Amino acid sequence: MKIPTAGVILAAAGEGRRLGSKLPKALVPLAGTPLFLHALRTFAALSFVHEIAVVLPPDWVDRIRTRLGRRLETLKVTTLVPGGARRQDSVKIGLDALRAPIVLVHDAARPLISKKAITDVTLAAARHGAAVLAHPAVDTIKIADRRGRVVSTPDRAQVWHAQTPQGFRRRVLLNAYKVNGRQDATDDVQLVERAGGKVVIVPGPATNFKVTTPDDLVRAGGLLDSPRG
Repeated sequence: MKIPTAGVILAAAGEGRRLGSKLPKALVPLAGTPLFLHALRTFAALSFVHEIAVVLPPDWVDRIRTRLGRRLETLKVTTLVPGGARRQDSVKIGLDALRAPIVLVHDAARPLISKKAITDVTLAAARHGAAVLAHPAVDTIKIADRRGRVVSTPDRAQVWHAQTPQGFRRRVLLNAYKVNGRQDATDDVQLVERAGGKVVIVPGPATNFKVTTPDDLVRAGGLLDSPRG
């Protein structure tokens, strides 16, 4: 199957409180480079990626535009947009700025994403309508009530840790936001699920973790030069 043209929403509007930084999370340095630039460069290096919308904290849009200057074109950044109150609001703003038939949504705080994983998700989204990169659970998972009491133990063989990118036919994601966009969701495939859409899992590597704490930043720095495909 030919890889279809894709647009990317790079969600980079989150705060950096758990990283102990005054900077927004996506701008915290990793090996001397703002966190979001690592993933951005990987997406931009793929020929089927034609447009990228970077969603930033509102106060940083103009500063990043000035800082990157002419590099924006090289990085295939077609728009820098201010984020909304919730992550899904930010994604919707990015979605409205794209026109590609396939849309990939990626957390800027996952700097170690590989070209192979991006390609696999893009192909799966084109075939099935929606796809999520995920890593199989290795620990036993417990479901607890609000008092901290265990109420069930799901079959670990069926449990996956969702990652990004998450890929969609554009019309599938647009419909999910039209139907469920006002409801809170922790990721975009959840909105598609609620709209009755089917989502397939694309197995992803454990190295595609989300940088959330200072320890994660150290770990990511140690893996930065490792082959990722």
